[in-house]
Amino acid sequence: MFLSIKNMKKISLLLIISFSISSAFSQSYKKRTPEEKATYYTKQMVDDFKLDSATTTKVYEINLVVSQQLDSAFAAHTDKDAMKKVYYTVFKKRDEEYRKVLTKIQFLQYDDLQRERREAKQKEKLEKEKLENAKKED
Repeated sequence: MFLSIKNMKKISLLLIISFSISSAFSQSYKKRTPEEKATYYTKQMVDDFKLDSATTTKVYEINLVVSQQLDSAFAAHTDKDAMKKVYYTVFKKRDEEYRKVLTKIQFLQYDDLQRERREAKQKEKLEKEKLENAKKED
């Protein structure tokens, strides 16, 4: 029934480590500004599609507008259906702008990558639902 001192020390050490890790993660999360988001997404696109400097500048401007629009919409709407409509509208407009500044090959590569990411996200969501359903059945 009683724990030995050795086991108590191990448990205490594990608790300290887990609290340290959780507090480190909670402190490291910081909401990014639209500029930070635009820079991040632009860098991803530069790496993925080898954009030249002129195209990089245009893509950054598009990403900045998108980030600003989504931030303001997110602050104004809490309704999930309204947000879906906003996302659809903003992303459709973004893709139209990308089509204007990217080469045809770059845009097709972008479109393929977006499709792959959507499919991976859907697959992950389905697997998560299966796990949750399996837990409920147990």
